Amino acid sequence: MPTYDRSEIHRRTIDAPAAATWTAMKELRGDEMTLMRVLMGIRTLGRGDRDGSRTVLSGFRSMGFRPIAEEQERELVVGGIGRFWTPSGGLRKVEDREQFAAFEEPRYAKVAFNFRLEGGALSTETRIAGTDEYASRRFGLYWFLIRPGSGLIRREWLRVIEKRARAAS
Repeated sequence: MPTYDRSEIHRRTIDAPAAATWTAMKELRGDEMTLMRVLMGIRTLGRGDRDGSRTVLSGFRSMGFRPIAEEQERELVVGGIGRFWTPSGGLRKVEDREQFAAFEEPRYAKVAFNFRLEGGALSTETRIAGTDEYASRRFGLYWFLIRPGSGLIRREWLRVIEKRARAAS
């Protein structure tokens, strides 16, 4: 997503083989992250993954997000479209990269986040773009409110991925 309104990056150096780090990222589960479960439970009004047993990526998939790019052991990009500022999130299912890129319906926001593994460091970047000025303003207010929690969740992801990767190596 080369054009965006907002972004945030978190990074962690992980002393583990790339394959172990990549596997840990793909297998990361909600039940490994208390903070994420609490904050996502609040966001979804308790409608999310209650026991946290599925992977984080499958949880996003069930909401309508889809992998839109992947280079094995290097980068995974996941995209979603919605009205995230509403209680239901107004999510539209994304089937592939082309559908994600072509979507222009007004009053929606496109969100893409990645995991990128490079030189022993794993990062996650989140990018957001409104499809029009209305969506950009609405998401801006929503982002102001949730950004601190979103950042905490991303840092928790990276911490738990490191723990998993080091245990596996």
